[in-house]
Amino acid sequence: MPELAFAMSVASLSGGLAGLAGLVAGLRRGAAAQPLDSLRLREIVEFAFANILLALSVQPLAIIFGSLEAALRVAGAIAFVYVLLQAVVLRRRTQRPGLEFRGSWAIVAIGLRSTAMVLSVLIVLTGSIALFDLLLIVLLARPMAAFLLVLASMEMP
Repeated sequence: MPELAFAMSVASLSGGLAGLAGLVAGLRRGAAAQPLDSLRLREIVEFAFANILLALSVQPLAIIFGSLEAALRVAGAIAFVYVLLQAVVLRRRTQRPGLEFRGSWAIVAIGLRSTAMVLSVLIVLTGSIALFDLLLIVLLARPMAAFLLVLASMEMP
């Protein structure tokens, strides 16, 4: 499947982001990490791992269902459920003391989440590989945005 190369690229990039988050967490271990930064680093790893699983699932699903279109529809449904459940989990986590879900973080998170959910629904309805590729990009943007927020919060010497 020619589409597989793109999915593998997204999976690799997601794995790289998870590794970077681990590195930043390790480097910050000596310094007092802010609760919000810890949450974001955890998000990066969780989002990245979910992206890897979603990107890699299409090929086996296509074999199981005998159709790339059917595999994409199932993957779209899985993505929708994942993004919805993750929104609930993140909302609960941000209700802890010291964490606020507002400002640029909230705007970016809600925008990416909403876009991912709309794309997921469209994929379920159409089975479109182009929309699935766009979904993978949007899902990849989620850990990237969180990573940029962590970097922005780090003090420069």
